[in-house]
Amino acid sequence: MSEANPENNGSGGEEQRPNGGGDEGDAWGSSDPSFSRIVGRMPVDRNAAFYNMKHKYRGFAIIFNHEHFDVHSLKSRTGTNVDSDSLSKVLKSLGFRVTVLHNLKFEDVNKYIQDLAAMDHSDNDCLLIAVLSHGELGMLYAKDTHYKPDNLWYYFTADRCPTLAGKPKLFFIQACQGDKLDGGITLSNRTETDGLSSASYRIPIHADFLIVFSTVPGYFSWRNTTRGSWFMQALCEELRYSGTERDILTLLTFVCQKVALDYESNTPDMPTMHQQKQVPCITSMLTRLLVFGNKK
Repeated sequence: MSEANPENNGSGGEEQRPNGGGDEGDAWGSSDPSFSRIVGRMPVDRNAAFYNMKHKYRGFAIIFNHEHFDVHSLKSRTGTNVDSDSLSKVLKSLGFRVTVLHNLKFEDVNKYIQDLAAMDHSDNDCLLIAVLSHGELGMLYAKDTHYKPDNLWYYFTADRCPTLAGKPKLFFIQACQGDKLDGGITLSNRTETDGLSSASYRIPIHADFLIVFSTVPGYFSWRNTTRGSWFMQALCEELRYSGTERDILTLLTFVCQKVALDYESNTPDMPTMHQQKQVPCITSMLTRLLVFGNKK
């Protein structure tokens, strides 16, 4: 590969319990009884295997693209506009209404997310948010300061955004999660032998989220200065060729494969950074298979 830059800088009353007895939590906590009074419209039958992707619209896709920063220690992210343009194009082809926002300060990022969560998503299949930025362990950077990643999805839980309840909420984050390097290992084959139900049901408020980081916690995420980041290149390629056919977790498995096997840092002038590897990190709370399908 060409030169790459690191981005461091119920249960219902009639359901039977298999073992009898009551359920208890493993920690003290508080609960808000008002949550149980929140009702969202059921987007798909309770036991459906697939999410309903036949609403009027696919939904919103928001790309927060950060190239330049007010934080002096953070370098400009050369190549990020290639990622942003490629992702925007492929998401539009999948039917998303795409908005790209460049170099926003945290206050503006947060306000945009709150306004988005307050909108009516009843006619939308899903929601997608992507962040292209610098990061470190447990933090992402806006133009002016850092913030915790959970700010991105906090306002979209089912209790806060009922019109997205039961629908996929997807988050893709291209950023470092630390300064560790993954040198990889070499494998050898020498040791090998040859229609909607009217019945209601409840869901957890954090169900139906998918959160994908470009790298695992603690590690660098690599970006090519002319081709864009490894993760976004691989994601866009998989979405382009099989985004309407494969379920999202299968698709992301091949994204991980592509990043893990096809890419290696090329920085011979910096030996400690040379020939390093990377693999994305997926956290799924999806409760059904997600296949975008064709949107007419």
